[in-house]
Amino acid sequence: MEEGFYWIQHDGRVQVAYYTNDKTEDLETGRTITGVWHLTQGDDICNNGEAEVLQGPLKSPHIR
Repeated sequence: MEEGFYWIQHDGRVQVAYYTNDKTEDLETGRTITGVWHLTQGDDICNNGEAEVLQGPLKSPHIR
């Protein structure tokens, strides 16, 4: 997945989150997961299927 900002749904909340290709350990399974969601609401989570991508990656708006 491409790094960037996405609209996601997690735990019933729709929010913008930043995705990075960092490696992290899933604390529940102990497996190494590639991908971290940096949430605007709540703690960061690994990309283990808990977040549903709704749209993205978002493009930067053109400022005049």
